[in-house]
Amino acid sequence: MTGIQSHKAPGLLSIPEVAVLGAAAVDWVAQVEELPPLDGISYANQYAPVPGGSGGNVAEGISRLGHTVRFLGVLGDDDGGRMLMQAFRLTGVDTSCVHVMEGKRSAACFIAVDRHGQRMIFALGGVAVYDQVTDLVAAQLEMVKILYIADAYLEVALAAISRLGPGARVVFNPGGLMAASGKEGLLPILKRTSILIVSRVEAEKLTGISDPEQGCKDLAACGPDTVMLTLGERGALVVHDNRLVLVPAIPVEQVVDTTGAGDAFSAGVIAGLLEGLSVEKATRLGCAVSAYKIQRFGSRNGLPDRTQIRPWL
Repeated sequence: MTGIQSHKAPGLLSIPEVAVLGAAAVDWVAQVEELPPLDGISYANQYAPVPGGSGGNVAEGISRLGHTVRFLGVLGDDDGGRMLMQAFRLTGVDTSCVHVMEGKRSAACFIAVDRHGQRMIFALGGVAVYDQVTDLVAAQLEMVKILYIADAYLEVALAAISRLGPGARVVFNPGGLMAASGKEGLLPILKRTSILIVSRVEAEKLTGISDPEQGCKDLAACGPDTVMLTLGERGALVVHDNRLVLVPAIPVEQVVDTTGAGDAFSAGVIAGLLEGLSVEKATRLGCAVSAYKIQRFGSRNGLPDRTQIRPWL
């Protein structure tokens, strides 16, 4: 990379529990009555930029739940990058390893959300993720308990895993872009994954199998100790210790925005693991955090803190 401004704290004195390798992005969100058909048009009731990006959402979600987290990613030195950096700092995310690139635009997405909370997402490009192994520093990772991998280049993700200390766990959520590589392309990461989290769509992209249960089992055979496959209002399928269970979703009165629901789930799961919960109970916490989030507009606005999520448990 060129034109990088360093944001590294002297000596990296803090030791976070979690490192998130992924992307933060500015979400330009339009709230519409209904999503338009092909060649159609819908009028927006609301249109505003908010902090987003899968990795950024998970990092903030973990921090709000009371755990220390370091974000490993890239921002531009534009207004979007400054907004994302401020959001991280306000919620306590460690930004000491965020690279800010001079003269570059931060990643952004356009998202249309209808009155039922369903959405369409369009990626607008921009800088977001570490793109070279040399962007990683051993001190960023050697003491963390969990490495969460969201958007990442394969070689960077593998290098990050290799820098983990003994006993650290890898939680991997490939998302839509990485899932497009298929399970064969991601096999080097899957073999080193403790917990794989995927949506139903991502699981089908990875395996070519439309049945969620079979897809879950197929992914478990690739190496992860645990596979969690999210099913929206049905909850999540979990394969662990050769058992497959369905953890039900928590019903909500009104779905406002499903953007970031999967990221909220991941944040809840990681918080549960850090607190020593079983895999199934950590999944339940993930479902609770996701249910809380989807009742609010924006991918991060609905992320709860410990006080807010307690009644849901």
